[in-house]
Amino acid sequence: MKKSESICELAKALAKVQASLVPAKRDSTNPYFNSTYADLSSVWESCRETLSKNGLCIIQGNSVGAEKTLIVETILIHESGQWVQSELCLPLSKADPQGVGSAMTYGRRYGLAAIVGIVADADDDGNAASAKHGNANVRPMRPNERPVNGNHRSPVNPLPHGSISVS
Repeated sequence: MKKSESICELAKALAKVQASLVPAKRDSTNPYFNSTYADLSSVWESCRETLSKNGLCIIQGNSVGAEKTLIVETILIHESGQWVQSELCLPLSKADPQGVGSAMTYGRRYGLAAIVGIVADADDDGNAASAKHGNANVRPMRPNERPVNGNHRSPVNPLPHGSISVS
């Protein structure tokens, strides 16, 4: 994530926005997975007014990346001129206008939700993505573990003042 030299005014405004956000409505249907999701307009609807009231706006753009990818850029700007910017690189499922448009919409939806802090879709803890890549049988980590590297797991021992020690 890139940001302006200072983001203190932006952070204050974003904290107010996040305190008043409601989850985006999951009112679109994906017939292939028999599920519902919040589309881009629902995500916008959940934040547009409160962003504006707090002096914040969003700019989104895109560019073609390497190897059949699309880069979606999302910039959150405060009226003070302070900003934060995030990029999402997405593979193109099809190298035609429909594939580009689909990736663009997907990237804008997730980029907006992420930079503002909007809860939109159900969180399956990565299960759907893991199942596609053969990782469906991976044991979930216990609350006191964190990954170190590869498949090694290590307990986390809390220390005073928010520090942690890895054993």
